[in-house]
Amino acid sequence: MAADAYFLEAAERGPGPPVLRLYGWNRPSITIGYHQKFDRAVDLSRLNNTPVVRRVTGGRALLHDDGELTYAMAGNFHHYPGLGLTLHESYHLISQAIVLFYRELGWPASTSHRDQPLSISASDSTQKGCFAAVSRYEITVAGRKMAAGSQRRTKTSFVQHGAIKITAPGRHPAIAGSLQEPEAEYLKGLDVRPNEMRRILLAQFEQVYGISFVKSPLSADEKAAIEGLRPHFGNLNLD
Repeated sequence: MAADAYFLEAAERGPGPPVLRLYGWNRPSITIGYHQKFDRAVDLSRLNNTPVVRRVTGGRALLHDDGELTYAMAGNFHHYPGLGLTLHESYHLISQAIVLFYRELGWPASTSHRDQPLSISASDSTQKGCFAAVSRYEITVAGRKMAAGSQRRTKTSFVQHGAIKITAPGRHPAIAGSLQEPEAEYLKGLDVRPNEMRRILLAQFEQVYGISFVKSPLSADEKAAIEGLRPHFGNLNLD
């Protein structure tokens, strides 16, 4: 989460190229939206030692596990208007890339055009999780939400990150609510290696944006800057 925040700050500072970051999780973890209250985002009594971190973006609690590809896209849309000059334009472009990714895998993906407000659980006032509702430009496969994303924008730049599920979205007892559609055969796993999935996803982003991404490791200065931001996103009691 600190790295995603760093790339937003870097985009604001100058005309550097857009960044697409693909990453994963070394253990099941939960992220919560930047403005969520910790004790309303998750049921603290049911966390069972699952790590929780705060995102730089909004949205609701989300379980991350090895059944997903996690992405972050950051850039300065004043210098690169092809990234989308508005929230909806940028969301739409990223959604296009993800739909193409799923279709390349043979899944009948489509983009939602619905808006649903944040839901509250009637039983304990815990906000329902990210996969409890489908919002505009989110991805469904045969009617089931399979990818989620959230975005933070400044006057010049944005970062969007999210989870692209490659198995049926997992459930966690600390996150209220979930979509309950029955699992289809294609949700039970894919015989495709993770590196190949990342290659396919990258190709779809390049197709949608008409650019080629160059693989680049983090510099020592970038690693230090990201490390400096890390404590902020581990602080779960932000006002």
